[in-house]
Amino acid sequence: MLEAQEPTRVLWSSLWPHRPDDEILLELESVADETLLRFTLRTAAEYPDESQTGHLRRRLNVLLFADLRFSYGQ
Repeated sequence: MLEAQEPTRVLWSSLWPHRPDDEILLELESVADETLLRFTLRTAAEYPDESQTGHLRRRLNVLLFADLRFSYGQ
């Protein structure tokens, strides 16, 4: 974790050794009776192509949401 602003914002360092300049920004936002989670890839390097973007999204999806899905038996 590079920085945090409780309770709405966390900035992670890169999860990928081959992309050390990447950062993942996680933000919570309250809208009506819901809480939205947005995660954004930030990078000073060249932006990934479509295939690599899919790989990065999948890695984040597993990291952030797999345990939740598994807790519901899926």
